[in-house]
Amino acid sequence: MPTSKSLISNNPLRRVLIESCVEGGDYKQLLIELLAVVHRDGGQYTQLAGFATSVEDAIIRVEEMRMEITNLFNARKKNG
Repeated sequence: MPTSKSLISNNPLRRVLIESCVEGGDYKQLLIELLAVVHRDGGQYTQLAGFATSVEDAIIRVEEMRMEITNLFNARKKNG
């Protein structure tokens, strides 16, 4: 599994954006970028749904993905 650093370095524009946000202390923009990755869009969902709803839905989405991975792992382990 690639590390987050390798994913960032594969997209130089994203890397520049993230580094400029960190240097400028714009942590809300960093979170918006992360939400866009979770929601698999360019930030449109956060714009339409609002910041709080987007965060709540992202938490639900990540928890569902974790459960799905756990279930797949357990099924694979059970089937040998």
